[in-house]
Amino acid sequence: MVKPKKASRNSTGNGATSEEVTSPIAENFFTRRVTPLIERVPPWARTTLCLLIVLIAATCAYVVGKAEPPYPFWDENYHMTSAQRYIEGIGHFEPHPPLALLLIAAGEKLSGANAHIDKHVLVIEKYISGDKLPPKFSFAGLRLAPSLFAAFGALLFFGLLRTLTGDRLVALLFTTLYVFENAYVVHFRAVQLDAIQMFFSLATIWQFVRLWKRPAPLSWRDYAWLGVLCGLAIMAKINAALLLIIFPMLYFKGAYAFPIRSPAALTRDFLAKSGASIVAILAVVFIIFAIHGAIGRKLPDPESPAGKQDIENMSPTYKEYLALHQSLTPGVVMAITADYFKFMDKDHLGVPKLDVCKPGENGSHPLHWLVMDKTINYRWDSADNKTSYVQLVGNEFSWFLGLGALILSIALIINHRAFRNPIGNRQTYHLIEVFTGLYATFMVLHLYFGTQRVMYLYHYFLGLLITYVLIVLQWQYLTDLHALKARTRLWIAGGITLAVCLSFAFFAPLSNHSPLTHDQCEARNIFTHIVDCQ
Repeated sequence: MVKPKKASRNSTGNGATSEEVTSPIAENFFTRRVTPLIERVPPWARTTLCLLIVLIAATCAYVVGKAEPPYPFWDENYHMTSAQRYIEGIGHFEPHPPLALLLIAAGEKLSGANAHIDKHVLVIEKYISGDKLPPKFSFAGLRLAPSLFAAFGALLFFGLLRTLTGDRLVALLFTTLYVFENAYVVHFRAVQLDAIQMFFSLATIWQFVRLWKRPAPLSWRDYAWLGVLCGLAIMAKINAALLLIIFPMLYFKGAYAFPIRSPAALTRDFLAKSGASIVAILAVVFIIFAIHGAIGRKLPDPESPAGKQDIENMSPTYKEYLALHQSLTPGVVMAITADYFKFMDKDHLGVPKLDVCKPGENGSHPLHWLVMDKTINYRWDSADNKTSYVQLVGNEFSWFLGLGALILSIALIINHRAFRNPIGNRQTYHLIEVFTGLYATFMVLHLYFGTQRVMYLYHYFLGLLITYVLIVLQWQYLTDLHALKARTRLWIAGGITLAVCLSFAFFAPLSNHSPLTHDQCEARNIFTHIVDCQ
């Protein structure tokens, strides 16, 4: 008598299991051929293979073709001049913190792309038009650091998703949300600051999630390390300050999970951990500005528009240091830092506010970012009845899927907190609450910024990243809630991945400055109007 085969029990990668009945032929093939091969590969090798796949895909998306178009667009006209001042060792101020600009300058210097030409024209003003650039100027070096940090950021996103899901294959599939985001591709491989900010923001969020899931009390050293990463993100671009909210989140979670009964001990614990976080952030700020001061040792040219502006905003201490009358002491670094932040504040006060009645207004309201409103045409070039665009347009499928995940997360939280309905996987649910709270912090901060100055679609990049994390958390929560089979869960993840890739490919010509006919361009407006076709 032939005994019936038993149903196989497969792990879902996060503690859940499911029953699957397979055909004898399929079961024989997988159990005798495929499964033994997979099991022979050690876990570290599987992870390495996933990381290699992610890095190759991200390199193709963000690094390959970074020198095109060979013209400056949007804020490149400003950041190029900042990088050249670092290369020539000129003391100066910028509207953004120094870290990303220092790294952009380092990329240009290390690449040697323009070592054979005189680039001094870049430091005369804080803005340079493309027609004033030296002949044979290459963008490969200036765009090197942003594109590399964008590619390496994909590895951090993979690590974050693996920590969230506990499954490397699922993390690999959903990493496409980052790698194949068209708006990231356009902006991250240009001479912009956002790719570098995103890298350090991802490092901060990943470390935060690792600490959140740690089944043991945290030490002040854990908070200090998190403070270092957060400080680096802020020193790349100031709106990363929204990440500061994760410190109270982490502390109150720890205080609830591991309560300290003694008021004196609780006070010491709070002071040690909050103090470690603050000191770490301030140390990063001090070190970055010390590097800024050590590199910029020359007094700006008072006859140039840029030099005149910088000198007017320098304190006597900073001027004396640049005149080689002082060494770089801690007091000088603090004076440089104070002068720099005063300049940043003064510069932002001069930025115009959103004017929806203004013809050609590229700015947009933060609430409109949720539906990818007001995409920006950075540049277009026409030849042979075709036009090549550099259009800040996102991956429409991913963008609206992220919006759906956000709405679902808010509904889930209201359903549990307001109506006291039970929840499924508690750990995943609490992380949904955390990232929804982080998104709310992001939006409140940028709604305030929107009252102070004009904001643009790329200011949404960190918020967009949070919605992508919510997509993965909702996938995990819902598949656990409905006890879906492991194979079904992967099919859903694979289907999302395929849709992300197809949507990316559809809009890729607008991201990659590829020539399109008018009809081909208009085809990209099939769902929403995203580009004015020439």
